[in-house]
Amino acid sequence: MLVSINSVSISDEISITATNLETILLAEDLYSKIGDDDEEVTFTFDPANLGHRKYLFKICQSQRTAKNKKSLGEMIEALPGCILSMGEGFLKR
Repeated sequence: MLVSINSVSISDEISITATNLETILLAEDLYSKIGDDDEEVTFTFDPANLGHRKYLFKICQSQRTAKNKKSLGEMIEALPGCILSMGEGFLKR
């Protein structure tokens, strides 16, 4: 899912809130206003799960703003403003 990252929260779980860009790109009306009905989605990750951490590290390494940070937490916190593709398996339902 192509998204634009809005915010990140790191606590017991890692939550990434983003705007779903696919709804904008697939709109029937090419002149519909962007921002009126943008779908906001949340992705959740378990920081204790090694697979989740590897996935987040891979995503962070693909972003110029995040890849030079000193820790995974700093990398994740640098993601707001980035446009990237995230797996729908992490989507909070």
